[in-house]
Amino acid sequence: MRVTSRLTLICALVLTACKAQPSPDPALVAAGCHEDAPAVDETLLAFLSKARAVHLQVDLAEADAKIDEAVRLLDGLVRPPAPGGENASPEVAEVLADSLARLAELEGQRGNFEAARVLVRRGLGIAKGRTQFRGRLFEVLGSVEKRSFDALRERRDDEGATAAKLRSLAALKEAVSIQEDVIDRALGTAPSP
Repeated sequence: MRVTSRLTLICALVLTACKAQPSPDPALVAAGCHEDAPAVDETLLAFLSKARAVHLQVDLAEADAKIDEAVRLLDGLVRPPAPGGENASPEVAEVLADSLARLAELEGQRGNFEAARVLVRRGLGIAKGRTQFRGRLFEVLGSVEKRSFDALRERRDDEGATAAKLRSLAALKEAVSIQEDVIDRALGTAPSP
């Protein structure tokens, strides 16, 4: 699923969850979703809309092979402050984690492997649970390390290439493990603790 599709889905879920209810459910009242509360968080929706627009701009920049422009656009999106700051909503955290993953991919394409690793670590600090977003970050890290392996092997740095290959394999193994957990939870096939 493309990033812009995921952002649209997040927006739709937020709107659906916060519609005013004729007889408010106590859980909705506690979440601020009742007749006396604003139907939606305007700041959250503005951030989600901004994120979707930025990702569409990045799509267009990538289509024109303007990777530097794509990086600049995404960097502006993930640069603080974000709504909620350290206490960001799950939607904001997911958009930031996903955007950092995409930005790390672009940095990896440009050969900026250390910058890509830093972005992935930052994303992992946001996506702490075993979620699709965390798995995606490990997938990207594996891809970045694979690109690093290729570059080091081309330079005939066998020791560096071997280390990058091992890092790639470890990150990809973790990505698969996390995504398997996500799938098992969704299908109700997760093993009992």
